[in-house]
Amino acid sequence: MFSLTTPQQFNLFNNLAKHWQEVTGSELLLLSTEGEVVTSSNGMPSVGGPEILKQVSPHKLTFLTYSQQNILAAPLAQDNQTLGYLLALGAQERDASLLEWGAETFVARLTDADALQNMTDELIGAWDQLELIYRVTQNLALTSDLMAALKSILRELQKVVDTEDGFILLQRPNSLSGVTCNQEDIDKTLYNETLLNSLVEANRVVVCNDAATCRHIWPQAPDYIENLLATPLTIIEEDALAAIGLVNKANKNFTAGDAKLLAALAQQAATIIKNFLTHQKLIVEERLSRELEIAAEIQESFRPTKLPQVGGISMAVSSMPASEVGGDFYDFITTDDRHLTLVIGDVSGKGIPAAMLTSVTRTMLRVEATRGEPPHKIIQQANSVLHQDLSRADSFVTVFVATIDTFDGKLTYASAGHTPTLLWRAETQEIEQLKATSPPVGIFGYQEGASETVDLHPGDTLVFYTDGITEAHSPNNDLFGLNRLTYIVKSRANDSPEALQQYIQSEVVNFWRHSSGRDDATLLIVKILPHAEAIEPQDISTIIKAADFLYPADTEYLSDISQHICAICRELPVLPAGSRGDDFIYLIELAISEICTNIMKHAYAGSNGEIRGQVTLLNNGIQLDFYDHGIGFDPNSVPKPKSDPNNLTEGGYGLHIVRQIMDVVSYNSQPGEGNHWHLIKFLPPS
Repeated sequence: MFSLTTPQQFNLFNNLAKHWQEVTGSELLLLSTEGEVVTSSNGMPSVGGPEILKQVSPHKLTFLTYSQQNILAAPLAQDNQTLGYLLALGAQERDASLLEWGAETFVARLTDADALQNMTDELIGAWDQLELIYRVTQNLALTSDLMAALKSILRELQKVVDTEDGFILLQRPNSLSGVTCNQEDIDKTLYNETLLNSLVEANRVVVCNDAATCRHIWPQAPDYIENLLATPLTIIEEDALAAIGLVNKANKNFTAGDAKLLAALAQQAATIIKNFLTHQKLIVEERLSRELEIAAEIQESFRPTKLPQVGGISMAVSSMPASEVGGDFYDFITTDDRHLTLVIGDVSGKGIPAAMLTSVTRTMLRVEATRGEPPHKIIQQANSVLHQDLSRADSFVTVFVATIDTFDGKLTYASAGHTPTLLWRAETQEIEQLKATSPPVGIFGYQEGASETVDLHPGDTLVFYTDGITEAHSPNNDLFGLNRLTYIVKSRANDSPEALQQYIQSEVVNFWRHSSGRDDATLLIVKILPHAEAIEPQDISTIIKAADFLYPADTEYLSDISQHICAICRELPVLPAGSRGDDFIYLIELAISEICTNIMKHAYAGSNGEIRGQVTLLNNGIQLDFYDHGIGFDPNSVPKPKSDPNNLTEGGYGLHIVRQIMDVVSYNSQPGEGNHWHLIKFLPPS
């Protein structure tokens, strides 16, 4: 039977009836499929519904006469089902098309209202989940008694779902313990090993909304048990079985939303139980000195145990633990045989608080990703649920979410303030940066950014990482840096993902050596298969030191730039002694002068600007990188200088000189990102 149940639906019909009367001068009524006049424009039924119902067609517009007045009747249809009828009293046949349009629009608006209500219900459910998880975390901090913590969790869950009772069962070797909402001690004749084993064997969320189904999963259930919602808890790496359940929801059945909430909380409850069990063992051996190790185990329990098997790609991953436990996490979600979603992120902070927030964040991102949402929606939904919890903890999360379509060769991504992913192109041998599309999750004033899509080709390599890689500090406080990572990736991109990952990891470890206070460093490499015809990798130079510089793009500073860079170059430990070393530095100084002059005179053309860059000391030479935001140009358009002394041309000599004296000279210009000169001069053979 068709009915209007919400004020929004009533308002929708009243507005339609009002406009109808203004346009046609006739009255509009809403008739149910049972012949009941649900509502009318003047609030009072003016026709006999059952008599009218006998004369109308459920499939098309009907024009009829009743009680000496003309009536137009339009069926309200949705999904081949008639929901009711719009009746226009005193209407004319010419109003037929207008009434049909009104009926279609009314049904469409009702559908939109239902969809909006469903979204609202889902948001409320997500909010309930956030509040519940927050209260669980707060309660955990207030007690060291496992049973007391579990009872508190169970009561919070009971409040949200509104049930008569609930239980958590925990079986360890030679013991069964548990808690309920209503009793101080668990009734082991009711909540017993048989119930626990039945739930563990089911290995899923069990929803029983009638007595017969309850008895199937719980044969000893008493007569007053009418419905049951329960799920086993997976206690990782512990000799224990556990389950959580709710019984007798007040005045209604358990819903899919209840099941989703229980499943989400089950992960948290399982982690809490595991942490308590682990903590009990550690207390015997050592107390406060092992706290960081507990947090590390929390993080590790949420990391995938193996790489997904997806055709068309090859992968490698590593996560190097910090001196203090931080908040790095990564995950893989496959929704079908062609799409793989990768998640890599970092929760600010260290220790157990960061580890707990990491587990909650990863869970929320996984829940959203399994729905098949685009990356920016996954991040936006996670922010909607987590931002208040993160604000209370004075924390935030950077996260990069990418979905690879292995059939079409597409990468769709969104990044909430995360480090730029490096995309090495096999065809051009160049690297693109996939940068942030929105602020970090949990930041005040967060605004959603749209997903970006790029094409992927055979041989392309993706490098995802956390800032523990690029912000690694050496003992003398130098940064590993994005330029160093880019250089390694570009030099070794033809390696397999495993070889590239291992090389970067070894370089980072060697760089920070015995430095204290380092951060987690997570690295994920993805190569698109089949491999393009590989270019033999060149010998890799070892980076000894890197130093940045920044100067105004003004010829007055040209001498200062040269002196500064050359002074750093003379720190090269393997620089030849005597005149051979002086000649090497002279060629470096000449290249500096020519490149900087070119930037000042041509890129900036006399306008204000800056030249920034980096000097990198290698075990076999010097690398120079210059960056500016001036006007770009095509270096290939510069002709080779003519050697005819009678036909000399102006310009072009500087670039020609640089190409002659340096071993590697490359130039890249990206609109909006500026220009980059990359030069390498190798040491002469000894």
